[in-house]
Amino acid sequence: MRIHYYNKIILFNMYLSRLLKILEVVATSGTPLSVKEITTLTGFPQPSCYKLIHDLLNDKLLIRANENKYILGERLKQMVRMDHQDSNITLLAKPLLEKSAQKFGATFFLSRLRQKGVEIIYAETPKNNQTSFLHPGLGFRPLHACSCAKVIAAFSDESYQLNVIRNRLKAYTRNTRTNPTLLKSEFKNIKAKGYAECVQEIEVGICSVAAPVFVQDLGVFLSLGATGPLRLFSSEFRVNLGIYLIGLSKELGDQLVSRDVWTNGTIAIAS
Repeated sequence: MRIHYYNKIILFNMYLSRLLKILEVVATSGTPLSVKEITTLTGFPQPSCYKLIHDLLNDKLLIRANENKYILGERLKQMVRMDHQDSNITLLAKPLLEKSAQKFGATFFLSRLRQKGVEIIYAETPKNNQTSFLHPGLGFRPLHACSCAKVIAAFSDESYQLNVIRNRLKAYTRNTRTNPTLLKSEFKNIKAKGYAECVQEIEVGICSVAAPVFVQDLGVFLSLGATGPLRLFSSEFRVNLGIYLIGLSKELGDQLVSRDVWTNGTIAIAS
């Protein structure tokens, strides 16, 4: 009985090792790979490769780039995203948010996609004591009503958007969109213009604007936003802010790629 148990462990470890090897060769290839190419690069028998690739497809760790070739799946990329520590990202975002808060006299904030939703993880307020401002608070935001969450949804795949739409959507004010058709249309419009707005959707008199942060090969799991009172956040102001946030988000995304060496919770500058 004990020998049988140990044999099962050995076989499982061998299976796991082969799965990891396939993911490794696909990740480092820089181009979609066929089963034949994966077989050559791994040295595994082709029947074994077919079985292993099938298992990886079922778990969404690989996806088909076309009929006969494969790339890393969204689920695996999501795991990589979760490995970026909040403290590391905040360290890079802080100076960008500080200069922006001073420039516009409004609160700027950083949000992150979690398994449970989108959470504001850092906010920077204007330093001028004579400037009145709003603080959004930290924590999770309504996926259908807050700009920081809507903009991540707009740039996510359709399955994520459907998950947002199919939830029980709360109407916080009369401006909150809870109609699935209207929300789907809004996601499309957000993607077209590059930023999202929340105009009195969570609280009367309060607005926000947010843009997605693109990180190379990882998609969108962060957003940068700004919030303030309706009297300041006029239609023209929101447009200017949206355009500004697109540039600011690109700056953060580029920094995350250029410094994407994460060691013991600290950032090491890539040479």
